[in-house]
Amino acid sequence: MITAKMSLADIVKQYPQTIPYLNNLHLDYCCGGHMPLDESFTDGSIDITSLINELNNIASQPVPQNKERVESIEDFEKLSVNEMLDNLEATHHVTEREMMEQIEKLLNKILIVHYQHHGAELAKIHNLFARMKAELEEHFAKEERLIFPLMRSNHHPDKETLELISELEGEHVDVGDMIKEMQQLTNNFQVPADTCVTYANTFKLIKDFVEDIFVHVFKENSITFPEYAEQ
Repeated sequence: MITAKMSLADIVKQYPQTIPYLNNLHLDYCCGGHMPLDESFTDGSIDITSLINELNNIASQPVPQNKERVESIEDFEKLSVNEMLDNLEATHHVTEREMMEQIEKLLNKILIVHYQHHGAELAKIHNLFARMKAELEEHFAKEERLIFPLMRSNHHPDKETLELISELEGEHVDVGDMIKEMQQLTNNFQVPADTCVTYANTFKLIKDFVEDIFVHVFKENSITFPEYAEQ
């Protein structure tokens, strides 16, 4: 049962079928989701009682929403740390690199086509995404060529490796901040009424990309890194 003393990260770990609902509310369960619910929304922005009731309702459903993603997280938790690292590289790293290439081309296309009426906002989105793409590419390279190999070879974590993992978590926060900025710039990926199908497809792909990053970071921050640290 979900309670006010659980964090969003705890909830997703136990009930991954709640992910689509949390995504719709734009609640951060990957980087900023480690405080108990009753300490996270003290500003009154979220009705905690209603949130908990809806989360418990979703958690109790026999057929989970987004079943493929749910099974992915449940299966992921059963892996060894080395298998988790292999899985992260073979799935999210590959998928997100491909998505970034597609988004970059599409953003450039709609920036040109819709510059007259939406140039100001699209230029900001284009620039922000370019920075996010560069940071993620460097982040993935650091993981694949430095930190993940250290984790594979050092089954008993040493101070150096744990400090490097802490750096990765800091970079996750930076990317999370960029995502929040992009959500604000796009009004949570709302497509202007006077635009085209390509514009809508671009925003849909960015939204899918963002949601994949949320799951990716959650798997690292809340499953893989804690599991490694406990060894």
